[in-house]
Amino acid sequence: MTNRPFLISGILGLGAIVMTLLFSLIGPQPAAPLPNAFLTPVLAFEFARSEADVAAIFAPAGQPVPLVRAAMDRVNRLDFLYIALYGGCLLAFGLTCARLSGQRIYYAAVALAVIIMAADILENVQLLTITRELGIESIEDNLAALRVFTWLKWGGLALWFLLVRPWFQNQTGLSRFIGLIAILPLLLAVIAFVRPGLASELFALSIGVMVLLLTIYAWRYRLPAPPAAVA
Repeated sequence: MTNRPFLISGILGLGAIVMTLLFSLIGPQPAAPLPNAFLTPVLAFEFARSEADVAAIFAPAGQPVPLVRAAMDRVNRLDFLYIALYGGCLLAFGLTCARLSGQRIYYAAVALAVIIMAADILENVQLLTITRELGIESIEDNLAALRVFTWLKWGGLALWFLLVRPWFQNQTGLSRFIGLIAILPLLLAVIAFVRPGLASELFALSIGVMVLLLTIYAWRYRLPAPPAAVA
């Protein structure tokens, strides 16, 4: 492990990728057009802006509301483990960059990883509250809080990749490719903020691709061998 300093990040990132695949199997499946041209119910719920949006997500044609609600709650409860996996991956990666480079900028990435995880936890609390109160109490206040935590999480993720971008820029191969596209999530985030829907799906996909690339890099990276001693 001494010559593979990013291995912890790689292990946690792999766990996050496996859970992403699991969510696609156990989460609610789209059975009707979602609000704002979203493609996935989970993402549509996170970016919901009104009670009408939520109603459209939880009452799709051909599916009873309790079934959709149970599937959504199942994903959001498992998401607490997911937060620990992907958040730990980002945090460990930032710490390793700081240790290897000696540059303090990477500690900002570490702090941001903690903020992202906290925002995601608070986002889940709001999502679970909304499903519990749906049809019983007004959820407008919860939706307002949800918007803050959702954008703090997703916007934070886009910013995190910008903060670690310098690590990749002066390298070659996969590293340089990661550095080149690290700005893409932020560009898509701006579009998604103005026009949520398909742009939000592409934004989330870009974050997923970056986590995948980061995980591959973490597994592949090895420290250069020390120079041979001169006899």
